[in-house]
Amino acid sequence: MADDPLAKFRKSPTVKPEATLPESKAGLPDYQAFDAKDKIKRLEIRRVMGAFHTPAYAYLLNVIFDGYHGTELVLVYSFMLVKVKGRNLHPITLAVQEGKCAFIQDYDPRAFAEPAPDAPFIESIEIIAKEGGDERG
Repeated sequence: MADDPLAKFRKSPTVKPEATLPESKAGLPDYQAFDAKDKIKRLEIRRVMGAFHTPAYAYLLNVIFDGYHGTELVLVYSFMLVKVKGRNLHPITLAVQEGKCAFIQDYDPRAFAEPAPDAPFIESIEIIAKEGGDERG
């Protein structure tokens, strides 16, 4: 039974190329403060000095930001506050307001190349759990 009559109809396995991050001149991947996509149910919060969190958008009660300055953003969840400080945060604020922000992450010079001066940049992310909540890191 060496001959397979259906062989010509089967797709041969294809090798998918591995995802690669864009490399900067310093050899580090480019920094991306956030990513926006459609149909997002959770926001992934990536912190250099602390645990990652993925709260659901359903629990997001309010988005507080400093208007035209674009340097502060506070996400009010029913169980915690997320304080974001940086520069050029307007695109992040808009993506969160529309429920399309997939992740936010603060900048780590050991992991990422320095972004352009006009690019969204997150200096710090602070998570404050409400009383009785559990904040790890």
